[in-house]
Amino acid sequence: MNIALTGSSGLIGSRLSKDLQNMRHNLFCISSTHSSPENNIFSYEDMLECKIPQPIDCIIHLASINSQLRESEIASEVAITEKIITSMKVMGCKKIIFFSSAKVYGDNSFEHQIFTERSPLYSTCSYSKAKILCEDVIAKSAQKESFNYIVFRMPPVLINHPKSNIGTLFKVVQKGLPIPSFAAGDLNKRSFLSYELLCSVIESALEPERKFDNEIFNLSNTKILSTNDLFREIAFSMSKKSALFYCPNFIFRAMLRVNRLQLLLCRLFGNFHMSNAKLHKEFDLQVRINL
Repeated sequence: MNIALTGSSGLIGSRLSKDLQNMRHNLFCISSTHSSPENNIFSYEDMLECKIPQPIDCIIHLASINSQLRESEIASEVAITEKIITSMKVMGCKKIIFFSSAKVYGDNSFEHQIFTERSPLYSTCSYSKAKILCEDVIAKSAQKESFNYIVFRMPPVLINHPKSNIGTLFKVVQKGLPIPSFAAGDLNKRSFLSYELLCSVIESALEPERKFDNEIFNLSNTKILSTNDLFREIAFSMSKKSALFYCPNFIFRAMLRVNRLQLLLCRLFGNFHMSNAKLHKEFDLQVRINL
C-alpha cells in the first residue's frame, strides 16, 4: 500500500516510519519544512501539485503531536489538516487515519469517570482545542468529499524518548533518584498507550480488507495504571529497584489547600481512565502494557 505520513520526523513518527516500511508499505513522508524527493520526502505543496510519484492509498496524519501548542498556533494547525484534505481530493486518495488526543475529553480529575467515544468533548488548552477542531474538519469534509476516515484518540504514549514526559520519568528512574509519592498515587487510575499497540493497530487498519467507516476509537492499553504503578513498571522494565518513598497523607492534604499546587497534584495523582471496549470489538486485539 502507498502511504503518506505526516509528522514523520516527530517523536512517534520517526519510529513509525521505519516500522511502516518493515510492513512492506511504500512510504512517502510529508514535511512542513523541506522537500527531498530522492529520499521520498515531500512538502504539503508537493501533495497539492501531485508531485508524489505514485497514487496514495491512505494518509496517516500524525503531525503536531506536541502538547505545548500555543493559542496563536491553533489556526495554522487546522489549516494543515484542511490542506491535507484538499490534497486528498487532488490525488484521489479516499482514506485518512487521524491521530487525535485523549485531551479532547479534558484533563485529569480527582473524580473517577470512564471516557468513551461518546463522552462530551471539553477543551482545556490550545492543544485539545486544535484537536477538536481538526476532528470536526475531517468529519464535515468527509461528507462533502466522499472520503473515509478513522480517528484515534491517544493518551500518553509509553515511549522512552528524551523529549517526552514519559522519557523524563525513565531518566529519573535510571539515575536512581528518590521519588516522593503519596497513598493517592496507588489509588488513581490512568490510561496509557504502548507504542507496540499503536503499531499493531495501524498495521491492522491498513489491511486491504479493512473498511474505514468514519469511526472514532479510544486507542489505549487495557491495563490501567496508578501513578505509582507507572514508576514501578518503568523500574521493572529497566531492571531497576523502585525508589518510591511515601510521604505522610497530612502533607498531601495540606498541599491541596494551596491553589497553586492543586493543578500539579491533580496532574500527578488524578484520574484519566479511557474505555477501549470499542477498539477491542473492532480490531480484536490482545492488549497489554509493554514499556
